[in-house]
Amino acid sequence: MRNLSRKASSFRLQTSTDWFYPDFICQLADGRVLVVEFKGEHLWTEGEEKRAVGAVWESRSAGRCLFIMPKGPDLEAIKSKIKTTN
Repeated sequence: MRNLSRKASSFRLQTSTDWFYPDFICQLADGRVLVVEFKGEHLWTEGEEKRAVGAVWESRSAGRCLFIMPKGPDLEAIKSKIKTTN
């Protein structure tokens, strides 16, 4: 599902200066939650803090949540993330 920015029902994570609203959120068939933030390759370095925040959120979820920020339109990276952490 597309996660709309700045709506009362939107999923968000805290950065050092503001909230960050990942692009997509979905519940997988096994009950885990997958959050995806897309960044074009030209914006990859600007997403460093968001990647770090997402990684901490994922690590504290006891395996219930996954976060990925693929570099560009890398759908294989998303598939791999789901498989390797299942």
